[in-house]
Amino acid sequence: MKAAVCEAFAKPLVVKEMPEPSVGPGEVLIRMKGCGVCHSDLHLVDGDWADWGTPLPIIPGHEVTGVVEKAGEQVAGLKPGDRVGVPWMQYACGVCPACRSGAEMLCAAQKSTGVTVHGGYAEWVKAPAAFTHRIPEGLDLVDAAPLLCAGITVFSPLRRAGNLAGKTVAVAGIGGLGHLGIRMAAAMGAHVVAITRGGDKKDLAHELGAHEVIDSGKEKAGKQLARIGGADLILLTGISAQLFEECIPGLGPNGTLVVLAAIAEAAKVIPAALLTGQKRIEGSVIGTRNDMDAMLTFAADHGIAPIVERHPLSAVNDVLERMRRGKIRLRAVLTP
Repeated sequence: MKAAVCEAFAKPLVVKEMPEPSVGPGEVLIRMKGCGVCHSDLHLVDGDWADWGTPLPIIPGHEVTGVVEKAGEQVAGLKPGDRVGVPWMQYACGVCPACRSGAEMLCAAQKSTGVTVHGGYAEWVKAPAAFTHRIPEGLDLVDAAPLLCAGITVFSPLRRAGNLAGKTVAVAGIGGLGHLGIRMAAAMGAHVVAITRGGDKKDLAHELGAHEVIDSGKEKAGKQLARIGGADLILLTGISAQLFEECIPGLGPNGTLVVLAAIAEAAKVIPAALLTGQKRIEGSVIGTRNDMDAMLTFAADHGIAPIVERHPLSAVNDVLERMRRGKIRLRAVLTP
């Protein structure tokens, strides 16, 4: 099979022939139809996560959609021809404190697609059936690929927030995560405020379902949010410590700021600012398998799909370079 392989960090991927995976008990073999290119993939191949213990060579890619070609022994519920997706999480132990508390995505023993086991930058992918998800018929199999990461990342904190009808949800950053956050929050009945810098994405934000758009280039986002009463929930999807700092004053009473972006730079927080109104700051990482299935059903029911660019697998290095330069429009998906 053809695959794009990371043989050394900070080097171009090598597109070459690799052996087709063989499935064992409890596993399925999937013919890849689409694999989203996530910013996390860029961190991996550039060596930013070299201390994670990623074995080389590795086939990246953790937003995989395709069709089951073969099911191994002891597989129940999946059969050849089924439309499926393989996300970041491929294994969780089920017995550690995180798993037992219902947060299996925090399992320290988990296996991660395209990070610790081979992923979706390939014509064929194998995965445990227990961590493989059905893709509803209402979703295009290729365009749906980024839902396996970007979709679940924004859906999980929205779901945890409970009934959002009539609540104010701000989405800070209109990119690969943010454009899905706007659509999902609007479909949940929230009053959605999009936060972006400059006016380039104002029309897009409204098309996605935002009721208001804040230009953080004109005035600090938090001040503008406070002026309209503050947000019950802010999804921070932009990789900016400055934006993080600016959003905190925009929280309303009992408001929560959820950090979804991997911001690696230091940021200043004045703890006293959290006292008034009992404001909270929390992080959120993907979600559980139950969250994933709920998200896929929700997306299909509400006609929510990522806005994607499609590129052939052979162009993977060009796609990664465009991502480094910020030239990808929202999401990119590789096709075999």
